[in-house]
Amino acid sequence: MLITGVTGYIGRELAGCLLEKGISFRGASRHPSEAERIFNDDHMKGVRFDYDSPVTHGPAFEGVRTMFLTCPCGAEHFKSIEQALRTAKQSGIERIVFLSVLGNEKMPFLPHREIEKAIIHLGFDYTFLRASSYMHELLRSQRKIIMEEQKLRIPVGDTEVSFVDGRDVAEAAFTALLGKSYSKDTYKLTGREALTFGQVADILTEELGTKIDYESSGKHDFIKNYEEKGCSSREAEIIANYYTAVKNGACRRVSLDVGKILQREQRTMKEFVRDYHHAFV
Repeated sequence: MLITGVTGYIGRELAGCLLEKGISFRGASRHPSEAERIFNDDHMKGVRFDYDSPVTHGPAFEGVRTMFLTCPCGAEHFKSIEQALRTAKQSGIERIVFLSVLGNEKMPFLPHREIEKAIIHLGFDYTFLRASSYMHELLRSQRKIIMEEQKLRIPVGDTEVSFVDGRDVAEAAFTALLGKSYSKDTYKLTGREALTFGQVADILTEELGTKIDYESSGKHDFIKNYEEKGCSSREAEIIANYYTAVKNGACRRVSLDVGKILQREQRTMKEFVRDYHHAFV
């Protein structure tokens, strides 16, 4: 089994699920020795893998039958990802669990829809996990603003979003990787409620004990703010385009799929903030 993006947020959570069960796997990373250092477990073997370096594809896929696939966000990466998929097929990989994006049919600036089509076209057995907006993005992109300015600044207005906890996504991926009943199917991974960012700010206020205000920034100001944080102009534009799609309802829908896969209710935003209270303060 090969796990791509093993040092990313979902990849780490998924790797933790596998290691907890004593399941051996190969962790794909541009820096495999760093990945091995992070997990420090003989059940995880790091292997160098870079979509933009085709010479790394074959060795990473050798002897693998099942792969968890994540990918870069920019649509310009599709050709290198497609090439990697062709090599995967030639190398004998049979099954792919692909971490996709909810509402990707409305997001042509992302490669995920075309990747799904390529996986089907190449004849893989597959499971597509279309995840809604991640709760942990509050920590990744908004933590500093929340801590320093007591603000939540996202350009989506009052649109409701079916936020999903990344831990639930990783557990769903774990179940799909090990279960044959998820073959050639697509699942929408959401929380069990849709919230506005104003409601998220209220939850942060309640759980952190500090008043947090929500401001729906404009797209231009949002991109400028991200660039000032060190993001490239391209990355900032992709994130802003994603939130535009969210504002237009791409992640509003609530699905019961996570509950069906995990046989329990999804985690809520309140539970997420409570569990990561230490990281916000």
